[in-house]
Amino acid sequence: MKISIIGSGAMGCLFGYYLVKAKAEVTLIDTWQEHIEAIDKNGLTIMDGEHIDHVHIKAFSEAYQQTEKMDLIIIFVKAYDTRNALEKSLHLIGEDTRIMTLQNGVGNIEVISEFVSKEKIIGGTTAHGAMLKEKGVVVHAGRGKTRIGRIEGENGKTEEAIRTLFNESKIDTDIEKNIDGLIWDKLLVNAGINGLTAILNIANGKLLEREETEILMKNLVMEAISVAEKAKIQISYPDPLHHVKAVAKATGNNRSSMLQDLNRGKKTEIEYINGAIARKGKELGIPTPYNDFLQQLVKAKEKLS
Repeated sequence: MKISIIGSGAMGCLFGYYLVKAKAEVTLIDTWQEHIEAIDKNGLTIMDGEHIDHVHIKAFSEAYQQTEKMDLIIIFVKAYDTRNALEKSLHLIGEDTRIMTLQNGVGNIEVISEFVSKEKIIGGTTAHGAMLKEKGVVVHAGRGKTRIGRIEGENGKTEEAIRTLFNESKIDTDIEKNIDGLIWDKLLVNAGINGLTAILNIANGKLLEREETEILMKNLVMEAISVAEKAKIQISYPDPLHHVKAVAKATGNNRSSMLQDLNRGKKTEIEYINGAIARKGKELGIPTPYNDFLQQLVKAKEKLS
């Protein structure tokens, strides 16, 4: 299977590493030139506990440098870069190409559907955690289930082939039908963890060590649950708050992608996470003061970085 991973930061590299180990033909594409050059020169390094491994993998800083049609394109760019990334990658999309988004936040599927029919789009979530230690070096900071499924139409042989490849790659994967629910499952996790860890400059697990941070997490998540219920989105977990806490514990040493972004002086995805909850809440008449405040706080922090 020919696969391009567009957006090869920590998570893109992690997936690329495991897919290459399973003998898939993988190309990494990322605009961070120095990162790509480090991978070209030294290979991609993955640190998993005390285990360190290196793989050689094709990597480009511009999509046009890859010319073949792909069987699968996995989008891992930040949500605000989805449209630009796809515009530069249209030449990689053939008649049978599938586009998969495992990104944070909501709104990515709507952007992708501007370029390809929904039958070609696979949505999903992954509970893996990863951190970029330095250029070309990624820390695997947490493991979990990956769930994927077609946005429109029934899952078929193509989706089964992708699941089989992922499982052979040690990316534990299931096929699901309720994609909106899956995306909101992850949205609740990101809403309860990412912004708080970014502002407080702490690893995920630290949120569970103080009463104050647990209360803030609870209020953020409960607002999101109220919005989801009003929007008739079916959340997968009977106790979503418990699930968010379980994820924080399981990825306890991980520093969220939003925290990593702030520390590097980069724009965050806050508008597509807590901001998206606040906007949907306003549309539906559901108050979301905690999510709205956290969005403004992170955006202010971005401008101070």
